[in-house]
Amino acid sequence: MEGQAELTSEEIQRYSRHLCLAGVGGEGQRRIRSARALVVGLGGLGSPIALYLAAAGVGVLGLADPDVVELSNLQRQIAHGMGSLGMCKVESAARRIRELNPGVRVEALEVKLGRDNAAGLVAGYDVVVDALDSLGDRFILSDACVAAGKHMVHGAVSGWMGEAMTYVPGRGPCYRCVFGGDATAGASGAGSEDGAEDSGTLAPERAGVLSSAPGVIGAIEATEVLKMITGTGEPLAGRLLLWDGMRMRFDQIEVKADPACWACGAR
Repeated sequence: MEGQAELTSEEIQRYSRHLCLAGVGGEGQRRIRSARALVVGLGGLGSPIALYLAAAGVGVLGLADPDVVELSNLQRQIAHGMGSLGMCKVESAARRIRELNPGVRVEALEVKLGRDNAAGLVAGYDVVVDALDSLGDRFILSDACVAAGKHMVHGAVSGWMGEAMTYVPGRGPCYRCVFGGDATAGASGAGSEDGAEDSGTLAPERAGVLSSAPGVIGAIEATEVLKMITGTGEPLAGRLLLWDGMRMRFDQIEVKADPACWACGAR
């Protein structure tokens, strides 16, 4: 992710607020331009994540999701609009990103995440972002990132609440360490709703999701990605960040790697 060519005059103007920002600057912006990030899920969480990473100038942005835009999505999935109804979410988001920043190359992947394709999906990217809607799918994505030595940023929301955590290879726990699950957990395919848990009491259509909640957690996930790319700041490695929107408070729990973890442990 090292920067290469100097920034163009247009890039200097577009990213001027980054260029004067401690921790980014010219070298950091060149690193962002050279980076490849994959967002898995283009729903409530994936929408702000993808838009903020595109606005920041991430060079190649992969978008993976098999679903189409529905009217009920528009309450919180801000990458899409009325003109996108019935369109594949990845194409809808890609269109919005090209309008926002034509300098970003979008790789629209209308695919369903599974154990058969997870390794191939994450292989070509520097950082992977979890914007999925089920526990099982997150295990699949996390295991693929652990096996490939890829950074993975996790986020989830339900109701008025959300959480975020970052997996850094060799430092802190992976998703499976924290949330459990054996080697057989997670055989389903990927959806993209809002990062809520498997269909049940926490599914968006049952528990509901505040329209702004995915924006809060999505912005945190995008920030973690940019920190990974630029090599600045302290990532959420070994820390699970919890947000309570009703009480407007943040808490964090220190979490440790499980030496018996099927994915990243010694076993």
